[in-house]
Amino acid sequence: MKDDVILSVTIDESEDPVVIVSIEIPEGYLEVMAEIEIDYESRVIIARGLHLHGVDFDANGLGSIRLRQIARAMLEDLDYDECRIEGAIRTTGANPGRRPKPVRFTRKPSPSS
Repeated sequence: MKDDVILSVTIDESEDPVVIVSIEIPEGYLEVMAEIEIDYESRVIIARGLHLHGVDFDANGLGSIRLRQIARAMLEDLDYDECRIEGAIRTTGANPGRRPKPVRFTRKPSPSS
């Protein structure tokens, strides 16, 4: 699955820790924007205020399993062990005006470890 996920990272020049990531997958394109903090010692990426748009989240679009695959591919490409996502307050969709619960993705250990 890693081979069908293409990441393109852009540092937004307007706000310091804001990063925009374009993700190309067979289902379509995703754009992710968040403030990024990196803990180099524990090899963790923290994405705060995350906004995501692109492929629809429904039965024919993107689900939680596919999001997990994308997160693991990103961790593999960037060589980190964990990613914590703290979403932004929702403006549309389920529960507008509320912040979603934080989500944690971890990288599976390689067979050589």
